[in-house]
Order: sequence, then C-alpha cells, then structure tokens
Amino acid sequence: MVPIPFLDNASQGKNSWWRYLLTISLSLVGATLITAGFVLVFFILYFVYGMMGGINLKFGVINILSNPFFLVLLVGISYAFSFLLFYLCIRFIHKRSLLSVITIKSRVNWGRIVKGALLWTFILGIFTVPSLIMYPGDYEFTFNPNSFLLLLVLSLIAFPIQSSFEEIFFRGYLMQGIGLLSKRPLIPLIITSVIFGLLHFFNGTSISSSGFIVFYTTILGLMLGIIVLGENGIETAMGVHIANNLYVALLFNSKDSGLGDLPSIFTTPPDNSVSGILVIIIASLLMITILFWNKRENLFNIFGSK
Repeated sequence: MVPIPFLDNASQGKNSWWRYLLTISLSLVGATLITAGFVLVFFILYFVYGMMGGINLKFGVINILSNPFFLVLLVGISYAFSFLLFYLCIRFIHKRSLLSVITIKSRVNWGRIVKGALLWTFILGIFTVPSLIMYPGDYEFTFNPNSFLLLLVLSLIAFPIQSSFEEIFFRGYLMQGIGLLSKRPLIPLIITSVIFGLLHFFNGTSISSSGFIVFYTTILGLMLGIIVLGENGIETAMGVHIANNLYVALLFNSKDSGLGDLPSIFTTPPDNSVSGILVIIIASLLMITILFWNKRENLFNIFGSK
C-alpha cells in the first residue's frame, strides 16, 4: 500500500498526546465557554435594559432563544472562536502551520473548494428537484424576501466558518493525529467519521431525528474523508461541506432542524426515513465516482491492505 502524504503531515511539529488533548479541549470546550460568556453578558445587558424600559423579560428571552437568526449568529460566533483557538494551538502548541492540516501543497487550492461546492449542490439538486416537482404537497413555500435576505447574509458568514473549521479539525487535524497510531488510512477514516456523526446527535429535536442526523452525518463524514485522503487535501471536502450546510439552511430546511424555523425558500417535512439514508449513500457514491473516475488508484491506497 502506497503511503498517503496527507496523513504524513502529522509528523511535522510536536505530537505528544497532551498536545492533542489540550488542543481539542481548547478548540471545542474552550470556545463553547467563551461563547456562553458572551451570551451571558448579552442577557445581563438585556435584563438591565428591560428593567429600565418595562419590557416583558421572560417573553423577550424566550423569543430571542427561539429566534433562528440568533441561533445562526451563535453558530458563527462559536465556530469563529473555535477556529481562532485551534489556530493558536496548532501554531504554538504543536509548532505546526495551519496549512499542514489543509494540504500537502504550498498553498490552498481555492479552485477545489469551488469545484466541491458546485458539484455537491448539483448532486443534491438531482435528488431534490424531481421530488419537489412530483410531490409539491410535501414542500411548503416559505420564502420571504425580507427575512431571507438577513438569513442569506448570516448564513454566508456563519456556515463557511463552521464548515471550514469542522473539515480542518476532523478531516485534517484528527485524521492526521489518529494516522500516527495506525498506518492504515481506513482506521482514521472510520474513527473520525463516527465521532463526527455522534457529535451531531443534539442537532435533532427528537430521538428519531437525532438518530437520523447521526447516520446522515456519519455517511457524509465517510465521503468527505475519502475525498480528503484521495486528494491529499481538504479543499474539495470543505467546499462540499459549505455547500451542504448552505443548501439546507437557505433552500430546503427541515421542520425538525436543530436551528429552528429558518425562513428558507422551502420547508420540508422531517426526513428520518430509510429513503433519506439511501439518498445520502447514493449521492455520496456518485460524488466519489465523479471525482475519482480517472484516479481510482487513489482509492485503492485508502482501502488496500498492507
């Protein structure tokens, strides 16, 4: 089996176990605590203002916390802190460059990001548009020009930050780190995909929807991981991830979305069915087939045995 250079990037810098533990803790838990602190300060100021202005504080807090725009904003803020703390950890704790968890090249391939985003949007459209035409009753047209414009602006800021960080963290940092323990690419691919899926459990609004999201994101993580290992860089996977989140937020939001009732163009019924799992499996296989049609040896390097 031919070694995968992208995983070998982990040999750069300092790789003691405590460095990984500290980086993971600061990037995930630390960023969450900082965001919680900002939210706490916001509500303290809100309570002070409310007491002075005679505002119904209880009703106002409930409205804010259930407001989808506020939730999207929190996503952007939280992941921005995660990104910043992760960069500092990579730079000063691991003594590595951020580029080393993105690619084996000397610079980021922005064209791959665009390619991944456009191709995945096209594939999602293949499965969504025919259903919209054949079963229009399953879709609620919820487009509102005023609210959608705000959603568009917030989404274009928050979700690229979120998606980019998750790709750098899971498909870059963690996959390379686990690759230090096992030289078989399949091991870090599976482990990071399962972790990625499980961490999305609380995105659902019920046990069934949470279970569906875990399966969906695990399969998505497997596809993204295969792309990263096959291309020796996370750029295409980053584009796919950004497009996926924007597609769901802006075009076809689900009623059981963890972000609440986003004013997307269409709102779809909850999809925790077997058909939904089959769709993401077929879509993922189609994506991999298109990307590696003439580069199948790259896939053999991932699934081959020593």
